[in-house]
Amino acid sequence: VITGLIFGWDIGLVIGLTLLAVCTVSATIGGCMPLLAKAIRADPAVFSNPFISTFTDASGLVIYFFIAKAVLGI
Repeated sequence: VITGLIFGWDIGLVIGLTLLAVCTVSATIGGCMPLLAKAIRADPAVFSNPFISTFTDASGLVIYFFIAKAVLGI
């Protein structure tokens, strides 16, 4: 809401939706990766941390661009 008041409602919507989507994806991947690592008999602590960070960064950028394209029409 604050971003919408300062920069405009379209920018505020893009930032808010991106934040919601990236946090949801991060929590889902963060919960699934240790389970997957345990299933393939790898150490979940070593296996999940680098992958979760990389995946979250890469997917966050893609999610941001898709939401910005949809909301702003660019």
